[in-house]
Amino acid sequence: MAKQVGLIKLNGNVGDLSFFKSKTNGFQARMKTGVSADRIASDPAFARTRENGSEFGRAQQEGKKLRGLLKDVLFQNADSRFSLRLANRLLKVIQTDSVNIRGERGLVAENLVMLQEIECNNRTKLADISLLPIALNYDRSSGTGTLECAQLIPMLNIAKLKGATHVRYMLVLQEFSGEDLDQRPSIQRSEYVDLMTIDPMDLQLTATLQADAAKSVLLLAGLEYFQLVNSAYYPLANGKYNALTIKQVYTP
Repeated sequence: MAKQVGLIKLNGNVGDLSFFKSKTNGFQARMKTGVSADRIASDPAFARTRENGSEFGRAQQEGKKLRGLLKDVLFQNADSRFSLRLANRLLKVIQTDSVNIRGERGLVAENLVMLQEIECNNRTKLADISLLPIALNYDRSSGTGTLECAQLIPMLNIAKLKGATHVRYMLVLQEFSGEDLDQRPSIQRSEYVDLMTIDPMDLQLTATLQADAAKSVLLLAGLEYFQLVNSAYYPLANGKYNALTIKQVYTP
């Protein structure tokens, strides 16, 4: 690895040399390496590379569909790398397909349970801020899902954040098959809960989807922080500390 010196700094390619800027070492230069795109696309030696690329691309497409369906709840409850984490997990689901050949494998509905416990916001995990167990359930016959947190004492059982005065719990039901006809989510949020409350409460949320026994249903649970100012509730730090987790997946 060579270091660029002098008044003029280069960025890009010149012949077999590649010029770039490193965060730690400043402007650098190195020989271009790697295999051409044309060779990867046609050389039999790179068949596995093409197959892997095809399936990862399919995982990204499926992830984009799911994120599109959930965009209303992801807006202030997900970090910038959630899309990559989701695509990587969906790739594992695709790789369980034992019917189609490599490179052409697709989602396996019963293995979508592999999406469980993905954090949409890796900066804040739901279990770290909601300190009482949350019970989730879904009835496939009626399409009804529930979230329950019994004997919740907000002052003791919810992690405090500087500036936060209230929270809301959230339940999301999302049908998912990877098809374009997947319905929009059913979202239910609690009332605003005062973080200084010391009296126990039994929290329960109910949401309902139009039941479709042929499709998987994802249950997401979340907790959002707010600051009360002049009778208005404002998201704390634009949702930076909110949590949203795919907690359960019910398959056909």
